[in-house]
Amino acid sequence: MNLLKVLSDEEAQKIHSASVGVLDTIGLKFQSERARRLLEEAGAKVNHETTLVRFPPSLVEDSIKKAPKRIICGGRNPKYDLVLEPGGKTYSRPLTGAEGYFDLETRQYQLAKMSDVKDWARLSDALENISYCASPYPHDVRADIRDILIMRVLLENTEKYIEVQPYSGKSLECMIELALAVRGNEEELKNRPIFTVLTSSLPPLQYSEYATDVIILAGRFGIPVALTPMPVAGGNGLVTIAGTVLLSYAEALAGGVLAQVANPGAPLIYRPLPLILDMSTGVGLQGRAENAMIAAASVQVTREGWGIPTNMFGQVSDSLITDGQSMIERVFNTLLPALAGANIVSGAGGVEHCYTVDPVQLVIDDEIIGMTFRTIRGFEVNDDTLGLDVLAQVGPGGNFLTDKHTLKYFRGEYFRPRVFNRDVRDVWKSKGEKDLNESARQRARTILKEHEPAHLSEDIIKEFDSITKRAEQG
Repeated sequence: MNLLKVLSDEEAQKIHSASVGVLDTIGLKFQSERARRLLEEAGAKVNHETTLVRFPPSLVEDSIKKAPKRIICGGRNPKYDLVLEPGGKTYSRPLTGAEGYFDLETRQYQLAKMSDVKDWARLSDALENISYCASPYPHDVRADIRDILIMRVLLENTEKYIEVQPYSGKSLECMIELALAVRGNEEELKNRPIFTVLTSSLPPLQYSEYATDVIILAGRFGIPVALTPMPVAGGNGLVTIAGTVLLSYAEALAGGVLAQVANPGAPLIYRPLPLILDMSTGVGLQGRAENAMIAAASVQVTREGWGIPTNMFGQVSDSLITDGQSMIERVFNTLLPALAGANIVSGAGGVEHCYTVDPVQLVIDDEIIGMTFRTIRGFEVNDDTLGLDVLAQVGPGGNFLTDKHTLKYFRGEYFRPRVFNRDVRDVWKSKGEKDLNESARQRARTILKEHEPAHLSEDIIKEFDSITKRAEQG
């Protein structure tokens, strides 16, 4: 299928050029002296008193050239490896960072627990259209090391690639140790990194020391960094759609320059997460149609101006529960960036502006993503698929049910869902008259009862014990 373009080629280039201009004429503030020194040595104009850094266009363009255009993300099991490249395959992942969780049995809201993280990872491991795994944030473990503990639980409970958000450079060091325990050595980790880290700028136009520490350390080990600007349009970001795309892109470009200055060839993913301020309530919204437009435009600008892989939020909603509003908003926000060519559409299972996850919604999103994948795959138009010979053979008044042409194509041509209803009313009634949420709930229950990801070796678990014990001791 042809990629969706919400901007003209001239508009996309204008946003890219304007972003490069912002870095040159306005600049960004970097809290980290280390980051400022690296940028200064590379040719940036730095004022250490104000912490402001301005980037000559030549430095930005050089960094754009150095950033890899293709990234291999290695699952614990190689069959789950991802290949990220503009114009390539589209993947999906669940929401990360949510603090709330809907209990599968009681269907009541609660703060997430580590047992929920484990269940979430096992569900993600089993759902065929969920490409890799990220998780909610539990409240029943120490907050200062929960990022490390989350990574351990994910590595133990899914064979798929994972994404995490380290709280500090020190946390990332422990995460890299966990990854090395699985991969065995640095070379293998660089060749097939087993996780992505995400880190965010501080809008407007700032980077914290924590964020730049993560960018620098991850690049040293070849760990992909998802650059995640999070401006709130009308709050700490420009209110217009074009301005939101511009600001997000400019902030990510600045982080990208630092990544390439510190470690040339460091793998990067552009992952903007802008919110839109509701002026009547003060809530930052993610499920609006305009969010989908921003995501689609961001994919286009990045593909044409930077060339690195993109991760756009898709399965998002401002609804507080898994309901009709949630379905409408997430389909809209999934389909547009996917049609625009996003390498990843993420957020599966999330509701309530990404503050909460629901395992029922995750199962439903697996269906929505499957339908999305089928849509962007398109269909072939050739002599065989047109079936003129078959049509002539069957002729007027005939049927195609037993024809070899039907047998050849009926399985691959159409997406078959797991929990969406396709029965007639009498059959549906005989099966208990379950609605979509209940059907998804039953599937989640079945997965958690029956699915067990492959276990890590005892030696790796012992090494995990040693790493997490050291983290607990500080």
